[in-house]
Amino acid sequence: QRRVHGSSRGSKMRVLNTTDGAAIPEGVTVTVAKRYVTVKGPRGTLERDFHHAHFDMKVVGDRFVVELWFGKKNQIALVKTILSHVRNMITGVTKGIRVRMRFAYAHFPINVTVENSVVEIRNFLGEKVVRRVPVSEGVTCTRTDPAKQKDELVLEGNDLEQVTGCAASIHQSCLVKKKDIRKFLDGIYVSEKGHVVED
Repeated sequence: QRRVHGSSRGSKMRVLNTTDGAAIPEGVTVTVAKRYVTVKGPRGTLERDFHHAHFDMKVVGDRFVVELWFGKKNQIALVKTILSHVRNMITGVTKGIRVRMRFAYAHFPINVTVENSVVEIRNFLGEKVVRRVPVSEGVTCTRTDPAKQKDELVLEGNDLEQVTGCAASIHQSCLVKKKDIRKFLDGIYVSEKGHVVED
């Protein structure tokens, strides 16, 4: 629960203290050393450096707490941002992150292969150029069995930003240029976001 304490002087308000926290589930360990946060869970370990944020960060019982004294408006907003990052890290090491992508084409079938952590895209709009997108470390990229789902690519990992960033790179590598994008809808699009371990 978030607590904000302040005093008013005239029409301006000075926020003295802002405190907020995130719950740590069982099986997850969160450690803080000089604003360097490490989250360990069943699926692995994630680390993130928050040295740019001059806040008090600590683990109190089963909660990760961020505390700010005499914060400005944008600094108070950053408290929630840091907690969101930590919650995403906790979700990653417990449930994992999975993103499914589908190929859309009207005439020229898009041919996608995954070799040595590189996604190769061929025959996009009939072009001869081969588009190569490197897969981030910690992210696994696989093609779904055509018998189960045709033209699908699956990205899995623990780090939300790495998995979604890799999906964005694949999507942006095959954008339609110099044509009406309302008519030419070819591309590789995110179809579903979820978790590796479902509830």
